[in-house]
Amino acid sequence: MAPKCKKLYDQDYKDIFMHCARTAAHFRDDKFPPEDSSICKRGSVEDLGPITWTRVKELTNDPHLFIFDKNKKLNTDVVRGAVGNSWFVSALGVLSAHPHLLEKVIPKWSLQDWNHSEEPGKQLGMYNFRDTERHPGVFRFRFYRFGEWIEVVIDDYLPTRDGQLIYAHSKDPKEMWCSLLEKAYAKLCGGYKVLETGAASDAIVDLTGTVPETIELNKEGILGQLGEKGLINLLKMENSKHSLMSCSINAHEEEKQQERLPNGLVIELPYGIIDIQVVKIGVLKINNEVVLIKLHNPCNEIEWNGPWSNKSPEWNLVDNIKRNKLIVQDGDFWMSFHDFITSFNSLVICRHLNTSLFSRGKRWHGTIFYGEWSIENETAGGCINNNSTFYQNPQYLIRINKPATDLVISLMQSDHRSEIGVEYITIGFICLKVEENRKYRIHKSTYEIVGRVTYINSREVTKRITLNEGQYILIPSTYNLGDEGEYFLRIFSSKEININLLKKDAPKKNWYYPILYQRRAYYVGMVRAKIISGQFNREISKGFVRIVFLDLRNRIRKVVVSPIFNNSIEPDIEAEYLFYVRNPSMATIIFQLYECSTFGNDNIIGEVKILLGQYAKSSKEGKFWEITKTMTRVIKAPPHMGIIKNEEMEAINNNSNDIINENKQFIPKRINSSTTNLNIHNEDDNDIGETDNNNEAHVLRSFPKQRLVVMPVERGGIDKGRIDKGLLIPITVDAGIGELKIRMIYLRGVNN
Repeated sequence: MAPKCKKLYDQDYKDIFMHCARTAAHFRDDKFPPEDSSICKRGSVEDLGPITWTRVKELTNDPHLFIFDKNKKLNTDVVRGAVGNSWFVSALGVLSAHPHLLEKVIPKWSLQDWNHSEEPGKQLGMYNFRDTERHPGVFRFRFYRFGEWIEVVIDDYLPTRDGQLIYAHSKDPKEMWCSLLEKAYAKLCGGYKVLETGAASDAIVDLTGTVPETIELNKEGILGQLGEKGLINLLKMENSKHSLMSCSINAHEEEKQQERLPNGLVIELPYGIIDIQVVKIGVLKINNEVVLIKLHNPCNEIEWNGPWSNKSPEWNLVDNIKRNKLIVQDGDFWMSFHDFITSFNSLVICRHLNTSLFSRGKRWHGTIFYGEWSIENETAGGCINNNSTFYQNPQYLIRINKPATDLVISLMQSDHRSEIGVEYITIGFICLKVEENRKYRIHKSTYEIVGRVTYINSREVTKRITLNEGQYILIPSTYNLGDEGEYFLRIFSSKEININLLKKDAPKKNWYYPILYQRRAYYVGMVRAKIISGQFNREISKGFVRIVFLDLRNRIRKVVVSPIFNNSIEPDIEAEYLFYVRNPSMATIIFQLYECSTFGNDNIIGEVKILLGQYAKSSKEGKFWEITKTMTRVIKAPPHMGIIKNEEMEAINNNSNDIINENKQFIPKRINSSTTNLNIHNEDDNDIGETDNNNEAHVLRSFPKQRLVVMPVERGGIDKGRIDKGLLIPITVDAGIGELKIRMIYLRGVNN
């Protein structure tokens, strides 16, 4: 299905064609006239010499959009003209190797082509005025710019000098698709002069809507990550998926652009990667293979002259049938993979990321955003080196719900190349791991960077990263503080994610707050608490940590739950949470370890309680503190007994079963349990008073085996099965499950 298109200058192809057909007129485009202004809007074109705008029918009496060989294969011999625009010619060479993509750029090209049939009206409907003489000379092309497809209508006047096309053209003078396509692109960009400099990847993106990724071909880059075999497999996979690829040689300080090397390659010239083949060589052809890469050369007069070039002796090692299939004519050449990785140092892969519900293959989930870096709106904060302003940049909150989620992030800036002399600003982005429950923007650099792209002054930068469950913030920015511009952000994910633009800096006071809390301050600070890991005495098949935040002596209560971990004695939980604090001296954080139950409710098996006040002191605030604490439980026991000592036990056993003290009768009761140790943790009364109500519901019934607990006897009889709860108090004891490792930081203020 054809994409929805915006019409450049509101020019409608069908309306123009029908008007010309009815009036027997030839179309002349007033929006991009055959004049010097279409070459360069500002400045002179004298350096090009005398330019003549010539209609196609005056260049050849047998024009075609496309010319196919005997095997119905498209001609790919696209060459540059007298004016250097090799980057665009390279993109056209790559595109010509994918005919199905050409049909997207040149919609219904067969109905736009010149008709050379002896019966011009047959099966042509309203488009029967397309013979060489009567063709109105109107064509349409589609380009992907800044997140939308744009349809561009042009006439067939082409700039020539001495009867020859100045810009890109096909090697066959009768084939016109590349010259007309280049004219439409020049109209979109603002003139032919703009096309003298550019990047092949930008042109490929504009022609296809793909997502580019630049890869460095060195040991520090892709070769160090994948190795040679891994890179070969990557190239094969991308080729099978019809990804568009190009490569180039970056210039060193002592080298010049467009300088020819002894091997025939040209520095900074983009070569399109068209095909990859594995060829067996030698007499026996057993375990003797060579990987060959086919490249398109935008400069036909300069070509690779090393091994596996068109006339090299290496081809004698290949059987005749295979050799005849692979040998190419001028414009393309083969080279071995080894020569490829030693000759080129930059690889660009433009991928089609499928987002359709109804297509085969892997599906990606795509989201797009438009934004700007503006001084007026205080969103031009520069890169992270500008620590005081970096967090003024736009921020996007990403929620990852499943582990090992792949993200492809593409940041594109608006194109101002129509203004001659205007360069791209340097752009990039970073991705930070933030708290699981964050809802507001961040303002300080205290977060881990999990992904970043190198800042570069190109139109688009792309990075592929893999993230686990949790929340992240993506911050796109310019490198320099104060640089302004519009941007287009594309985020593709292998699994469903949630992405939102963060606008609020901090929570705001609700209207009812003064009624409930009178004159108390709203929020005075914030605490970040991270559960790093656990060290348990036994394996927990399935568990999680529940964090309870209490403030203003339990009047305010917030509860969050960590992700579930499985089958672990030492789980790496790595979950961080954020809580806004009203009174740190009255705030407590409780970390409760739960074991999941197959049937019924999950069981709490231990907890760690931390009083925030001691970490909010001026000497400790603003610093990270790692805390390792033994998990405890809260039980109920008689206030004066605690654990009965051995001598007390003996005194009871030596006397009767009943002990009478101060005219009150007590009965010893035996409670059997497998527990042998019960350590009491002495904590102050405030700790006990602030115990979570849920904890109090979990009364530990496992007293030491055969220990005696003294219970009161009520008047009117003895109830041996009931303990008077009013005479029991909560006591904190070792849960016997292990330790939790926690990291905390208290920050004064809420803009952190």
